[in-house]
Amino acid sequence: MWFPEIKHFCPRTPIILVGCQLDLRYADLDAVNRARRPLAKPIKPTDILPPERGHEVAKELGIPYYETSIVAQFGVKDVFDNAIRAALISRRHLQFWKSHLKKVQRPLLQAPFLPPRPPRPVVGIPDPPSIDGEGPDSLFCQPLCADVLFLLQAGATHVFAHKVYLATSCSKFYDLFTMDLGEAGMEQEGEESSEGSEEEEQSRRGAKEQAGRTKSLDIDKEGEGGTRGSDRLLMLQQGSLRTSQSDNALPARGQPSIGPLGAGRALLGWGRGFLGVYLEMVDDPVTGRPRLMTVVSMDDLIQKGPFQAVLQYLYTGHLDETRGDLMQVATIAELLEVFDLRMMVANVLNRESFMNQEITKAFHVRRANRIKECLSKGTFADVVFRLDDGYLPAHKPLLISSCDWMAAMFRGSFMESYIEEVSIPNTSCACMRAVLEFLYCGVLTPCPELEPMDLIILANRLCLPRLVALTEQHAVEELLQLSVKGVDIDGHVLAYLEMAQFHNAKQLSAWCLHHICTNYNSVCRKFPKDMKIMSPENQKHFEKHRWPPVWFLKEEDRYLRSQKEREREEEILRKQHTKRGWCFWRHPSSSAPHIS
Repeated sequence: MWFPEIKHFCPRTPIILVGCQLDLRYADLDAVNRARRPLAKPIKPTDILPPERGHEVAKELGIPYYETSIVAQFGVKDVFDNAIRAALISRRHLQFWKSHLKKVQRPLLQAPFLPPRPPRPVVGIPDPPSIDGEGPDSLFCQPLCADVLFLLQAGATHVFAHKVYLATSCSKFYDLFTMDLGEAGMEQEGEESSEGSEEEEQSRRGAKEQAGRTKSLDIDKEGEGGTRGSDRLLMLQQGSLRTSQSDNALPARGQPSIGPLGAGRALLGWGRGFLGVYLEMVDDPVTGRPRLMTVVSMDDLIQKGPFQAVLQYLYTGHLDETRGDLMQVATIAELLEVFDLRMMVANVLNRESFMNQEITKAFHVRRANRIKECLSKGTFADVVFRLDDGYLPAHKPLLISSCDWMAAMFRGSFMESYIEEVSIPNTSCACMRAVLEFLYCGVLTPCPELEPMDLIILANRLCLPRLVALTEQHAVEELLQLSVKGVDIDGHVLAYLEMAQFHNAKQLSAWCLHHICTNYNSVCRKFPKDMKIMSPENQKHFEKHRWPPVWFLKEEDRYLRSQKEREREEEILRKQHTKRGWCFWRHPSSSAPHIS
């Protein structure tokens, strides 16, 4: 637009064509438009010109062409340096006597700008989902797949629970549920033979509990609230649940009966508060189907409310500090040897609730380790998964509380809710064990036999997006480790790409797309057939995001050709300059004798 006017009024003025905002060729236009002023016109992809368009205009006008970017700090010095060269060259006609102007080079060629290599996508791990359905607390309130029944107040009150939750949170329950329940006569003989060791254990436990009670339940006596707390503690110590070292067992209200299956044991001398344990077929409280359960008879003086509070703590690790019967909860916790809960109650009564956070953390770490042990040994398992290469025991309560897919399968009228063996086809033991460890402990523990893509497929089937993300992260780390060792990973990436896209592994597929785009030329040379059969969406993505981009390759080719042409022209000029001589100088070739 301005070229004719400049040529008309300033015919000897040198002109340079400059293309600005080079960084927009590889920038995210959506982010750029959001950062611009609200009333500014948005930038469209069609508004950005390719380099060849600038060279065409420059060639048509007969002027040099340069590109710049303030963001990338590219080309600014080239423009000013070559503008100075163009201005000095234009002065040769006016100041021809100045010899230094003859040495000024004409405007130089500009090397193409290589955009920075796009950074690798970072695989993010989503936060654990909030428990809205079958969490541990909800499972305790509605005991689906319960396998333990506690009889309180001479059997008038029933409390259902799950072995795996109680045993992994309390050593007392672990010893109870792992006890060998034989015939009644055999148990009586065993009790008589171990009478001496039980008395020693009871005396040791009584001294330990007495010292623990004095240390942990020492509440502040200052003020009216402290006086009431100490009075309640004194009343409890003088009450019926107070036991001496000589009589560790609570007074029994009745002799426990051996179950109808003939397997049971009396617990009068085993632990305070326990009367007996036996096996019996009991109707499930949710489904109504008969189910083999461990029935535990408790002392009549144990109340339902405080006992449920202790069990709820063993399920969730949480204590309701607003309860009015905290002292009774502490006493039952002491009977069951749940010392963490007893300490938490003491901290609440001493107005030191902030100390309970560390206790809760230690509780969850300890339970996670015990749950891993139960998974590895199959202890307290109530279901077996039949897989392609073997069998794997599992625990329905833990599965129901951590996976909606499992909760739907084991709930209601499905056949899997009452059978002991569940078949999961197209699944290996390594993948299923990794899923169980994730559902039990919330972590992924890779093993050499584990195939990341198989685990992604299984996690996607079970609707576990967090496990999918963890597996994607593991797969990316494996590929990076192979790349560091010098192994060619292009084939692995091509194998992962479409499988990851099909099974909703979006982060892994994005990482694979990035790797192929940034190594596009080498991948095409190694796997031409695989690249041709890619989906149209992937091929379109490759063409748009490949690095180096197509426009850079064309610009580099043009720059190399132009540089060779300029070198050829300068060589011709150099030869012509060397042939020139002064008027009195005679060329050596002319003075040589002519030989015929």
